[in-house]
Amino acid sequence: MAKRVLLLVMPFLTLRRPHLGVGLLKAGLNRKGVECDVRYYNFRFADAIGTAVYERIAEDSPAHHMPGEFVFAPAAFDEVRPFADFKSVVANAIKPYDESFLQKMERARNLSPAFIYECASELDLEQYDIVGFTSTFQQNLASLAMAKEIKRRAPHIITVFGGANFEGVMGVELHRQFPSVDIVCSGEADDIFPELVRRLRSGEPIHEMGGVTCRLGGETVTGSTAQTFITNLNDLPYPDHTEYFRDFNASRSKSLIRPEITMETSRGCWWGQKHHCTFCGLNGLSMAYRSKSPDRAYQEIKYLLAIYGGFDIFNTDNIVDLRYFAELFPRLHAEGLKVQLFYETKANLKKSQLLMLKKLGSNSFQPGIESLNSHVLTLMDKGVRGIQNVQLLRWSKEMNFDVSWNIICGFPQETPEDYSQITRWVRAIPHLQPPLVVTRFRLDRFSPMFKDPEKYGIVNVRSYRGHQICYPFPEESVRCMAYFLDCDPPITSETLQEIKIMWKTVDEWRHLHQESSLIAEVTPSSLILHDRRAGYRSADYVYDGLARDLYLALDGVHSDSFLLDFARKKYPVAKYTVEDVAHILKEFVDHDLVLCEDNLYLALALLPLDRISDDIPETLGTDAERMQNPVVQR
Repeated sequence: MAKRVLLLVMPFLTLRRPHLGVGLLKAGLNRKGVECDVRYYNFRFADAIGTAVYERIAEDSPAHHMPGEFVFAPAAFDEVRPFADFKSVVANAIKPYDESFLQKMERARNLSPAFIYECASELDLEQYDIVGFTSTFQQNLASLAMAKEIKRRAPHIITVFGGANFEGVMGVELHRQFPSVDIVCSGEADDIFPELVRRLRSGEPIHEMGGVTCRLGGETVTGSTAQTFITNLNDLPYPDHTEYFRDFNASRSKSLIRPEITMETSRGCWWGQKHHCTFCGLNGLSMAYRSKSPDRAYQEIKYLLAIYGGFDIFNTDNIVDLRYFAELFPRLHAEGLKVQLFYETKANLKKSQLLMLKKLGSNSFQPGIESLNSHVLTLMDKGVRGIQNVQLLRWSKEMNFDVSWNIICGFPQETPEDYSQITRWVRAIPHLQPPLVVTRFRLDRFSPMFKDPEKYGIVNVRSYRGHQICYPFPEESVRCMAYFLDCDPPITSETLQEIKIMWKTVDEWRHLHQESSLIAEVTPSSLILHDRRAGYRSADYVYDGLARDLYLALDGVHSDSFLLDFARKKYPVAKYTVEDVAHILKEFVDHDLVLCEDNLYLALALLPLDRISDDIPETLGTDAERMQNPVVQR
């Protein structure tokens, strides 16, 4: 009987969606006539320890704490650190680990060796000659423990590892340290893995394959051939998520979570090709942006919804292809299709683009906001201003979007003034959605800050303590395995003090935003701003004439010169002056009804979506849209 390939998805992958890479590999193998099975053992472990505990570890704990890796350390190694060491690592965590959760996590840790044994026992290993593992973030030790147990039972099986944890030097070092890892595929494996299977079965050499690490004469070697990447995403098969939904439906988690369908419409990052964000370690081996044609994306979305049902679709893209707003999304909308399409985006989207997503049925997305200060955003090389980020938050609130965003701080060359400004702005926008977290930047492998720490004043690069208590290897080795690294960023005590104040203010924002509001009531002749923001005196501001029209014009970010031109065009007889416009803007700003950055202004009140287009011609555009890469100096 012909042997089959087995692909295993181990804890702690999220329960909420299938693994895209595994779905693509299975479909790619089947296309070439190779039989392939997939098992999602993350559901089995969630059933064993409880879905809530699993989700806290997988999705609601800082990845550099490595709770999932610590849980599976006893299954991977003969000697491990005591649980008290993990408690020490997280003792001062921003989000506390309560004692009840720690007890459940310790129970999960005690169960992990038996879990690995039971999973391996149920496999008919005689069916398989190759077993593949995918590993991202906290999947390493569960996968390595499973590979070790499989090799113990069936030495003939060849184990192949891939995924983000095995890219570049990380995969080479893991291969060197773990004898149960036979082969590593680094980077995109769509073409490499099927070819690897073919060569292994035909007895052909593999040590020269680009992107492949293996053993030759007992030594770890990496292919010298240049690694290749997919250039035409339209040629890829549709992902096969059959086993995910099979294992999901058999799990007790089925009643507790709603799954999403995973797909991709692009790889790489079109912004990163021009300006690599300094802290970003994504696309470490290939930043080149490649996207599917709008028609291919359309066909794939329709196919996946027809096969797996009307679930939300989670796109793994690092950034959305802007063509889709004009070609893909309107086409789906024209058919009357309502679907949540989750995307990561830049923060300088147009309002019309957001409205298109809303019409399609989307209610959440992830913009790369990261800060509300233009100087800090310039240090990140984000290509957007702080006031534009607030603009997106306000538009999103008007459209009832759930926006996933963070504030990242601690970058070299930040100033105390950067964070005192953010604090002032945060106090003015309690009615908008706060960030999920405020956090110091991590030093991610492949990021510009990692590649050139001296340029950014970064010193003492080291592995996190979470890594150190999981892996019983020298620091040099652990540092090579780690995607997240710790460091000593240069930051003054004055800046740190302002960061702490900002941090506290954001925490208050999270508690206040549900009871805060700033809403505009628009009539044909007047504008009433109902201010019920926490920290402000309850008030109703009434404006008419030019003041009314200027406020409505500030639906988007505009400069004072633009507003003067607008006033003169709307009221040609009045001959309004710079002083006339400045006087009105000053009153708005004094009451924090309008945000001001340099000579740019933005209304903060939520405006009715059905009235703005009636009052402000769309052809005017906004100054912010013309600011593709602002340079902010201090």
